[in-house]
Amino acid sequence: MDTESRERKLMTALTDLRPQQVVPGAPILLVDDEQAILDGLRRQLRRKFTVHTAAGGAEALALLESEPVAVVVSDMRMPQMSGATFLSTVRALYPDVVRILLTGQADTQAAIAAVNEGQIYRFLTKPCPPDVLLEEIGSAVELNRLVTVERELLSTTLRRTVEALTTTLSLAQPLAFARALRMARVVTELAQALELDDPWEVEVTAMLAQLGAVTLPSTVLEKLDSGRPLDEDERSMAARVPAVSRDLVAVIPRLETVAAAIGWQTARYDGRGSAAGVPAGEDLPLAARMLRLATDFETGLSQRAALQDTINALRADAGAYDPRLLDALIGCHELTELEAPPREIRVHELEEGMVVFDDILTTEGVLLIGRGTVVKDSLIQRLENYSDQGRASAVLRVTG
Repeated sequence: MDTESRERKLMTALTDLRPQQVVPGAPILLVDDEQAILDGLRRQLRRKFTVHTAAGGAEALALLESEPVAVVVSDMRMPQMSGATFLSTVRALYPDVVRILLTGQADTQAAIAAVNEGQIYRFLTKPCPPDVLLEEIGSAVELNRLVTVERELLSTTLRRTVEALTTTLSLAQPLAFARALRMARVVTELAQALELDDPWEVEVTAMLAQLGAVTLPSTVLEKLDSGRPLDEDERSMAARVPAVSRDLVAVIPRLETVAAAIGWQTARYDGRGSAAGVPAGEDLPLAARMLRLATDFETGLSQRAALQDTINALRADAGAYDPRLLDALIGCHELTELEAPPREIRVHELEEGMVVFDDILTTEGVLLIGRGTVVKDSLIQRLENYSDQGRASAVLRVTG
């Protein structure tokens, strides 16, 4: 269900809300260019709400930057910025804030504009009886509470689901997990270079793109990790990983765009060689563009001794990549300072947040932890168990 459908459903459910359901002290914002009207509304509402006021749209938007607000009640006809324009801006910047239009203007076209542009919750006319105004604002406050709780619950659930999936991958296929971590770091670098406001989705795309690697034999994963060439059967197996990863992620609510980006991670920016229906250029999701570049960069580093050789190879096939991302990646690594050398510690000295420098193998030669893995508590316990049993070295190299 999309956001607008969910909001309409919540609105329908709240139709019969009564004034006693008002959340005490909930912050609301009243916007009107007539001070007398603001003073009158404040007197009516201040016992039930924390009331903020603004004399126009610009002042109200400035206040919203610093004050949390559940509901905005705006007049329609104001100088410089109409109520319709103001509420439309609020909707774009603060979608969880519930919007009410309160106006004395019987202007049908203005009302239609406010409804369409600002997607307001209620349209009320002046003078509005105090009990009606209190009831409608109370219902709006409750709607805001429900929408906010739902969003926070979904966010927490999604993050924990992603953490569970990646932790499972780290235990089932540590080589694939380590590779995913290295690609995620490249994606994070790109997100920082582009100054993305919320990089979570692109970072999650990079982490979950390797889920399908659980289908690969360890010999194939080892070849991929070391950059060694695959035979025809192995290439077919590896080529199916994006689709398997996509299908695993697609069943998780709210990760549909992540799943799509994972499925298109091998698509070229210039569209060359892509199947019908696969987007190209700016139509290709940013996360897919980042993932393509990060994957090829990581593969190049495993095949070539020098960083500059990998960058030159990427430049030689520039049509495969978003030029803005390629420039950002080159800029990040041309300006990279020398990292601190790894240090040797014992397993029992491991701490969360350290980064494993070398692949860690059991005494039987089975990979336990891939290089580049960030140490977590579950990993420490695993290494301690193997070390205590004499099945893995008690000494390892880490950074961080």
